[in-house]
Amino acid sequence: MKHLLATSIIACLLPLGSALAADAEPRDNLLFIMTDEMKSDVMGVAGHPMVKTPNLDKLAAQGTYYKTAYTVAPICSPSRRSFFTSRYPHVHGVIDNNKQALANDGEVDLPTLLKHEGYSTAISGKLHFYPEWQDWNFDHFWARSSEGPNHEETYRQYMFAKYGNDAFKPVKGSVLYPKDPLGHDLGKYQFAKEDFETYWLTDKALTYLTQQQKAQTTKPFFLFLSYNEPHSPYRATEPYASMYDPKAISVPVIPEHAKTERKQALADKIKGKSRHLIDDEQMMRDLTAQYLGHITNVDDNVGRILDYLDNSGLADSTIVVFSADHGNMLGQHGKWFKGVMHEGSSRIPLIIRAGKNTQYAKVMNRGKVVEQIVESIDVMPTLLDMLNIDKPIGMQGQSLLPLTADKAVNWKNHAFSQRSDYMFRLDNFKLILPAKKGKRGEIELYDLVSDPHEHNNLANEPAHQQRLAQMKNSISEWQANKPAPISVAGLTPPAHLFNSSELRRDHKKSSKAMLAHHSKTFQAVKVDPQSKTGDKNDNKNP
Repeated sequence: MKHLLATSIIACLLPLGSALAADAEPRDNLLFIMTDEMKSDVMGVAGHPMVKTPNLDKLAAQGTYYKTAYTVAPICSPSRRSFFTSRYPHVHGVIDNNKQALANDGEVDLPTLLKHEGYSTAISGKLHFYPEWQDWNFDHFWARSSEGPNHEETYRQYMFAKYGNDAFKPVKGSVLYPKDPLGHDLGKYQFAKEDFETYWLTDKALTYLTQQQKAQTTKPFFLFLSYNEPHSPYRATEPYASMYDPKAISVPVIPEHAKTERKQALADKIKGKSRHLIDDEQMMRDLTAQYLGHITNVDDNVGRILDYLDNSGLADSTIVVFSADHGNMLGQHGKWFKGVMHEGSSRIPLIIRAGKNTQYAKVMNRGKVVEQIVESIDVMPTLLDMLNIDKPIGMQGQSLLPLTADKAVNWKNHAFSQRSDYMFRLDNFKLILPAKKGKRGEIELYDLVSDPHEHNNLANEPAHQQRLAQMKNSISEWQANKPAPISVAGLTPPAHLFNSSELRRDHKKSSKAMLAHHSKTFQAVKVDPQSKTGDKNDNKNP
């Protein structure tokens, strides 16, 4: 790094330890907030007519809102890996939540890289990496359920300790559709909001931030605050459970083919398919009301975190990112949940704010709305640029800094995504293509400017055949590009980034081979910070 001459002279006069400290410019902190299954337009800043998100709207006004952001995989595990590696799913190897959920060996991720750079690291919430029992280079791991090494109490353990076997039961009589595969997710949380998961996870995050500040350390931190909400189950706590009137909610028209498909799926007892389709408008209204309640719950807790950053002064030196792993169809095309390539599932919210007193504040903190297409893999290189960390070889995303500063030359303006289908968005057009040869499925091509809700399929139109062929070719080239794992100078990938042949073999037989099995009760243990093992609570998986 370049320093002023005076600084260099002073450093030479100091003892060796002090000189080294003076030579190391303090790095910014990073707070990454992620939600699960949050549709891109359920924020005030995104134009939603009903939902209350004053804190996210304020964050967007203080930072940069990327209006046309896509996940590179509209399902949890692959998306989260891509956020943390800046690599597409077919490259890092995680292409589903259960089977094929183990990454390729040596896939260096963001926590590992930041730990290597001297960061204190912590997670409060959902990671969804496999195998579950690893700490994934987080010094602190407050899990919502069974993830992590179980050296800190999980939310599940907290609830069972406080409420016993009633911990996760809904209010009696609040489940309006108890026999429906999707509708039975609807209900009401029976305890105070302070015991709800989002509040508990936020409490742990605030505890960590307070500890970091009290320690008065120059060591920067990376905190990943990852909420499950607005993901199902749709059992909100008050005041959120009754905040939105189902009768006042505007919902999509359910197409007849979706009603027919769901009726057949229910008759055939195909639970997975019947859960991902909806055929009842009233159920859609009831579910959406609770979904929006979850959104405002998340927003309130984001506000708690942002207020702490402001009041403590940490906002001056802390980057804040807000995003989601994927969206939710919320009834569009008669579909629910994620996993498909339509806009409701593949588009995500994305807001980034620089530390208020940092060199990048002039670029990132202007309340700018970026209209161009960006991908979730673009977040990591952006953050490394903002943290003044060299971007390693092997990342596939592009830094958003030039685009945000209006200095990008020939911005890519495209996005890829994959699961059972491939998606390619280029400028105004989107192509959806079955991922496997011979797979039954319709090729879909949409002009998202004239047809934003994707109702008019242009794939068979003669006027679009050349465009269709070119976009298919782009998908083939994208899938063929598989760069080697990320390489970081001086970093030997840690052992947990490699999986044994036995685990891979067992995983192919059953996804249970990757799962942790933490007990319902928690007992604190002394942990060797080097080995990170303890006598109690440790998972016994290999």
